[in-house]
Amino acid sequence: MTAKNCTKCRKLETAKRTAELNGQPGDVIDCIVLLRRHPQHDDQPVPRKPEKGELYW
Repeated sequence: MTAKNCTKCRKLETAKRTAELNGQPGDVIDCIVLLRRHPQHDDQPVPRKPEKGELYW
């Protein structure tokens, strides 16, 4: 299972994007922390740095 196919990862990514759009930096950070703590998939950790164009809080 890859991170893209993981339901929990998708929900956290969606929540993070929603929080970014709504200007809720605390919620963005919460999602980032939860993604980092979520198990690795196929020995690939969830990226820690934002992708190009993403906001970094």
